[in-house]
Amino acid sequence: MAKMSAANKKRIAEMKAAVRRGRMLNAKRTGERVIPDKVLRFVGSLGLPNNPWVYNVVLAAAIEREANGA
Repeated sequence: MAKMSAANKKRIAEMKAAVRRGRMLNAKRTGERVIPDKVLRFVGSLGLPNNPWVYNVVLAAAIEREANGA
């Protein structure tokens, strides 16, 4: 398998970022929630300590689990 050039990696990263920006802007425009209510309820029910780092780690894991269909 051929290696990808640095310029090509940068171009792909920029394209992915543009898609993410577009998705976020569209969600703001339509009022759609980015994080599903099911995930927010799950994280809220855990009774996490008042620590942003812990909350972010658990939220990221819950979002990834929801995205993978588990």
